[in-house]
Amino acid sequence: MRHSRYNSLPQLAGVMAGFALTIVLLESEGLVHWAQRLDVSNPAEIAVQATGNLHRFLQPLKIESVRKRALADLDRLGWSDDPARLAAADREDGGRVRGGMQSCVAMPTTVNLPVPADSIAALLRGERIPLAASTPVQTPLPKLTAVSDGKPRVVAFAGDSMMAVGLSDILLRATAGDPNVRVIKAFKSGTGLARPDVFDWMQEYPAMIGSEHPDAVIVAIGANDGQGFVQDGKVLAFGTDAWVQVYQARIATFMNLLTQHGARVVWVGLPPMKSADYNQRTAEINRIAYTVVSQYPQATWWNPEPYLGDPTGAYREFETTPDGHATRLRAPDGIHLSDDGASLLSPTLIDWLNAAPPVNTAQLVLPEIPKGRARKVSLKRKRR
Repeated sequence: MRHSRYNSLPQLAGVMAGFALTIVLLESEGLVHWAQRLDVSNPAEIAVQATGNLHRFLQPLKIESVRKRALADLDRLGWSDDPARLAAADREDGGRVRGGMQSCVAMPTTVNLPVPADSIAALLRGERIPLAASTPVQTPLPKLTAVSDGKPRVVAFAGDSMMAVGLSDILLRATAGDPNVRVIKAFKSGTGLARPDVFDWMQEYPAMIGSEHPDAVIVAIGANDGQGFVQDGKVLAFGTDAWVQVYQARIATFMNLLTQHGARVVWVGLPPMKSADYNQRTAEINRIAYTVVSQYPQATWWNPEPYLGDPTGAYREFETTPDGHATRLRAPDGIHLSDDGASLLSPTLIDWLNAAPPVNTAQLVLPEIPKGRARKVSLKRKRR
C-alpha cells in the first residue's frame, strides 16, 4: 500500500484549528490586551467585548494560570531581566514560599506629590494650559552636582521603546563599571501615557524602581501616544482640545511621580520620524510634553533633532562619516534609533550625569567633526 507524501487540505485545516484552539486556551488574556491596544473605534470596542467575554468564560478552567505561573518561574530563573516582568512574576507568585522565604512586592497605593506650580495645579484641576508655539531646537543641559558623598548616583532610564531600543543599550554600556553611577532599568516597549488602561505608568514605575529614590531620570516616551483614547466614557480623538487637556494632565502626574523625591529629569523629545503623518503626530506630542515639562525647574525637555535630523530638521536615516562610509542612524522602521544614532545622544546625556571621572584631554585624539554635531572621543593615545 502506497502512502501519500503530502498532507491533505483537511489535515492542514485540522492542524490550524488545533493551533488556534491552543492559542485561545493559553492566551485568552493576551487576546484581551491585543484588543485593548487597538486604536479607539467601534470595531475595537467589539473586539474588546468579544475577547473579554471569552477570557471570562475560560477563567474557571485555570489553564492560562498554569502557563503564567510557568513563565513567572522562568523569569525568576533568569529568562528575563525586564524589571516590569520580574515585578509581575513576583505578583504572580501570590505569596508562595520559595527557599523558606515568602515573596512580597510592595506596591504603593498613594504617591506623595510635591506642591506643584500654579500651571501644573491648573492641569491637575482639569484645566488646559496654552501650548508652546514650537519646541526649542537646542536646550542646554545643566550640569548635575558632582558626586561628593562617596555614594553612587542612582539614575533611572525610563520610557517606552524609544528608550528600550538603542538608547538604553548605549547608555548602559557608557555607564557600565562606573562606580559613580548605579542604573535602574525602568522602561517597557509598547507603552505610553495615552492608554493607562493598557499600561499604567503610575502603578508600574514604582514597581520598576522598588525602594530606590533615583537622583536623576532620563526619560524617552510618547512614541505610542498619537492615538485617541476613552476618558469618562467618551472617545477623545487625538489632537482635540479635550484630548490635549487630558494628556497634559497625565504628563504632569507622571512628572510629579518622577520628581517626588527630588530627582532631576531630562525628558528626551521624540526625533523626526520617517512617515510624514506619524511625524506630525510626534511633533504634536513633543509640543505638549515641552509645554508641561518646562514648568518644572528640576526638569529639562531636550530636543534630539540637532543630532539626528538633517540641516532642515527633517528625518535623516544615514550619516556619512569623514572616511566616506554611510552610518545608519535610525532603525529600518523609521522610528527607533540605531546604536550609532543613540551614540550621537549619549555623550551629552552622560556628561549631564557627570558620572565619568575626569580624563586627561591632552592624551586624547579628537577627530574633526562638522560644527554642531556631537563629538565622539577616541581613546587612542598619541604616540610619543
